[in-house]
Amino acid sequence: MGTLWLFHHDYFSLLGRIDRGVNLLNLLLLFSVTLIDYPMSLVAATLTSGNRADLRTAFIIYDLVALFISATFYLMYLYLQHHRELKRTQVKTDFFEAIKLDPLRSVSIYTLAIITTFWSLWLGAILLASGIIFHFFAYLHLSRQLALVPAEENSPQHK
Repeated sequence: MGTLWLFHHDYFSLLGRIDRGVNLLNLLLLFSVTLIDYPMSLVAATLTSGNRADLRTAFIIYDLVALFISATFYLMYLYLQHHRELKRTQVKTDFFEAIKLDPLRSVSIYTLAIITTFWSLWLGAILLASGIIFHFFAYLHLSRQLALVPAEENSPQHK
């Protein structure tokens, strides 16, 4: 959850202005993030029961929600890549090129985790954990790219 907040915060710091499309996508993105509590609770509850069928269901539900969250981030990335007039003037156009595939990588990991969980519960769990860990490394990738963007004189990051 914390990594998602960091992504959101840092990504929006790249924008010079916001339009209706960004607002609508942001609502979808924030909605998707609110869904993560249910599968986290479900996984925690089923881990204590040890029921393999329940664990499989819990892992798949978690993967589906995580995939949805990743897809909403991808939609936001795609929208802003096509509406570069919304970015701060200091943000170079190649910034979006450097990070645009990260959400797709995440979607791929969770899709693979869903498929794998049907055949191997533990391999599916490993892929689920890999997706969560991947978000941390994707955030580091974003923050490294963000460090290359000069700060605006009156931006909150500059003060």
